[in-house]
Amino acid sequence: MKQLFFVFVFFLLGSNGWAQSKFIPASNTYIRYVGRFDFSNPQEVRFDWSGVYIQFSFRSAECSVKMSDTGHNYYNVFVDDQPVKIFDVKSDTTLVLGSELGTQIHNVQIYKRTEGNQGLGTFKGILLSENGEMLPWKEIPVRKIEFIGNSITCGYGTEGLSKGEHFKPSTENNYQSYAPIMARAFNADYHIVAHSGEGVVRNYGYKEKVSPTGTMPARFNRLFDEKDSPSWNFDQWKPDLVVINLGTNDFSTQPFPDKVVFKKGYENLINDVRKQYGDLPIFCIVGPMIDEPCYSYVKEMVEDFRNVAQKKNIYFVGIPSYLTNPEKDLGSDYHPNYSGQRKMAAHVLPVISSVLGWDYKNSEL
Repeated sequence: MKQLFFVFVFFLLGSNGWAQSKFIPASNTYIRYVGRFDFSNPQEVRFDWSGVYIQFSFRSAECSVKMSDTGHNYYNVFVDDQPVKIFDVKSDTTLVLGSELGTQIHNVQIYKRTEGNQGLGTFKGILLSENGEMLPWKEIPVRKIEFIGNSITCGYGTEGLSKGEHFKPSTENNYQSYAPIMARAFNADYHIVAHSGEGVVRNYGYKEKVSPTGTMPARFNRLFDEKDSPSWNFDQWKPDLVVINLGTNDFSTQPFPDKVVFKKGYENLINDVRKQYGDLPIFCIVGPMIDEPCYSYVKEMVEDFRNVAQKKNIYFVGIPSYLTNPEKDLGSDYHPNYSGQRKMAAHVLPVISSVLGWDYKNSEL
């Protein structure tokens, strides 16, 4: 069988540096945007949360995408399910995805590796050959999961070479976080609302027991991670379940928040989630970077919901600190690397599967 060879080139092009003649605007209905995106200007779709992704199908000999960024974000690109290359966007950029692609249908997926504090990204459109055409994305998952978390969920340092290596944005890869791993195992779309260093009531290293502002629950209602407004329109997307992994930063350093205050803050977050999404299953994860007293506080809070408030759709999942091997499963600043993240996913997946009756594949675990 004759093989088709792809030529992939990654560099910044001037406006006259590419022979393509058909521009597909960002508003094209065949482009899939999954995550919290801002469509207030449909020609320039903006975003900043970890793990947002863009998918589109096309038939064209050549393909590029136009993007820009206020900071410096990193992305994974897949063409026909094959990883092509990690690329970064610092300003206005035209990314050449392929040339001499032939006439068959191709699928492109662009995943944001880095989190909101690295900058605000904009997707401006696609360049195809003169006779190229956009096509509908065929495999749209039915299942939907939302993840709320901190640096572990963001994929902080998953590509760090050791636990002693300090964080660099280039080693943050949300695609390797337990959250997208679990979503792929369940064949589900996902949204991620996560920010490094933030807790339920106290952020990492804060000098008092409670941080007055900027904790993770305050970000839940935002369209952008790094902007207080506008608010996210919850009517745009409804998950089937929500996974919360918070508490690590509240108890990573002294002074610890009081149990009553911590539990109340967590309860408020769960009530906010239920207000927006209704009576859907919520899974509260603890670990593996933290143990007691966070472990017991979250478990007790979940049991209060289940036994006192009779809210049976809330579940506790404890991940033991010894799940990860300190020498093999940790990346930058003692965070789980890809191996550690896969172990986390493998620990949680059977619980959700049993509760929801969802089958899952374990090819990545």
